[in-house]
Amino acid sequence: MMLMTAMLSLLALAVIPAQQPALAWQGMPIYKLHVSGNQLVNSNGEIILLSGWHQPTGEYWTYQNSNYYLSRNNYNSYAARLEYLKDITDTFTDTSPKYGNDHGWYMNQVRLFIDRQDMGDVAAGTYNFAGLQAVTQNLIIPYIQYAAQKGLYVTLGLDFTIANNQATTQANLDKFKQIWGYLASQPGIKSANNVMFELINEPVSAYANGRWGGAPGDPDFVAFWNSLRNFQNSIISTIRSTGADNVIWAAGLGWDQFYQLCAQYPLSDPLNNYGYAVHWYPGYGAHDNYNILKQQWDQNIKPCADHYPINITETTWYKYLPGDPQYWTLFDGTNAGFGKNTKAIFTSAGNVSIAVHMNGFLLEAGPRSSFADPTAGLKYDGNAARDGMARFIFEWYYERAQMYPWNGIWNRLSSGATYKFVNRLTGQVIDVPGGQNTNGLQLQQWPDINTTAQHWVITDMGTTMNIYKIRSVSSPDGKVMDVRNGTKNNGEAIQLMQDFNNSAQRFRLIRLSNGYWCILNINSNKAVEVAGASGSNGAKIQQNEYRGDLHQQWNLVRIN
Repeated sequence: MMLMTAMLSLLALAVIPAQQPALAWQGMPIYKLHVSGNQLVNSNGEIILLSGWHQPTGEYWTYQNSNYYLSRNNYNSYAARLEYLKDITDTFTDTSPKYGNDHGWYMNQVRLFIDRQDMGDVAAGTYNFAGLQAVTQNLIIPYIQYAAQKGLYVTLGLDFTIANNQATTQANLDKFKQIWGYLASQPGIKSANNVMFELINEPVSAYANGRWGGAPGDPDFVAFWNSLRNFQNSIISTIRSTGADNVIWAAGLGWDQFYQLCAQYPLSDPLNNYGYAVHWYPGYGAHDNYNILKQQWDQNIKPCADHYPINITETTWYKYLPGDPQYWTLFDGTNAGFGKNTKAIFTSAGNVSIAVHMNGFLLEAGPRSSFADPTAGLKYDGNAARDGMARFIFEWYYERAQMYPWNGIWNRLSSGATYKFVNRLTGQVIDVPGGQNTNGLQLQQWPDINTTAQHWVITDMGTTMNIYKIRSVSSPDGKVMDVRNGTKNNGEAIQLMQDFNNSAQRFRLIRLSNGYWCILNINSNKAVEVAGASGSNGAKIQQNEYRGDLHQQWNLVRIN
């Protein structure tokens, strides 16, 4: 079966036009990315969603207490860390089967964090610009070049510690401008196709009206925002003065939490080539509570996401247990709660890239690294008490990869073939009530009685991202599956409608790690589901936020 799958995959790739990249991930040509509206797009104007991990460059966050890489590199720290980074990159871009699944990792972004080991601890007064220059030449640039060979985009960030959480001092600005002026002018970084810049990590507070602050409830919040805005504008001006055109990810106030003013008071980038880097943690107050998390998104992030692309450059979750460090309450969330809630919100937004925090919360320790061994298994895998995010991320990134242009993933479906859609939870199928051929008729679930009203022809629309039209076999004039009125509303009806060739009638059929599929409308980014997870005959079919619950999973069974 594996051999047959490989042969079919090769045959599928053989029909791809020669001028297009045939494979993603390892060996994928790196497109130049830029910002267009609220999306990150490639040079063909196709929407790009990045999925990756946060990776500091210091010894502690790479091999830590292991001598494996040091001994192989004559105890040269730069060389040892570079080999580690190459190894973990190989792991996270290797799509071959892993961890009991029939697929591997599908990462295309690393948030590469220049560590205070090299640049010094700014807040402690040990800023070391010479150290930053040295690590840039000996580690950062060689790694960027390697990452490009693996189809990996590098979001370059700084472990710039901020004294007393007070970001917008002149002394800090001088250092940021020195650092970014240097980095943006370096060959191999400047305007490199796979390099983006994250300006500031967690500025927390800004200075305005004689005091420091940054919380939305503060009467001087606008003044604090504009203080940070002016601070970042100065850094952007420094970067652009070098001629560098790299995408820039700007910061918000707080611990990269508050962005509601970014459209009202935008940054000044002559290239308009920027989005916003956001941090997203359970301990910001929501934990597993969907309503609070959605409120945080709607109030703090969505006003920005409606206008700019978002890159989640830090997020982590697992259960907090007795005896854990108090700091770990920041990560206290479960996969069924915080994980699925996050998946629902980000998928609906449609413009959120991710770099989870970090390698040490994705992979276990081992002989090569006492922090995160590139050859080890998934962190906390099978540990129900801890409920770590690693397997959830592994499987979610496989789904997200199928939204990526020319992703090289075969979803095991055949264009032009006829299928029935069997719900995983209920075992019933998507059905046209009474086999009627009526526009606006909401679809339902019904026991499988093998009629044409339960059969659907899927047609690949010839795009690069698994987009299909789904036509009812029982309709003599070719009516199709459709989101009523083309809305993005949760609970909107999935109905039968004449073929208007619009986005309300286009769906991604995304294969899941467990062998089922989800059905996502490309306009709403919402999933087709059985309303209320009902097991009743005649329960309605609707769209809703995609959480990956059982009533949103479908088995596509080919007819004949």
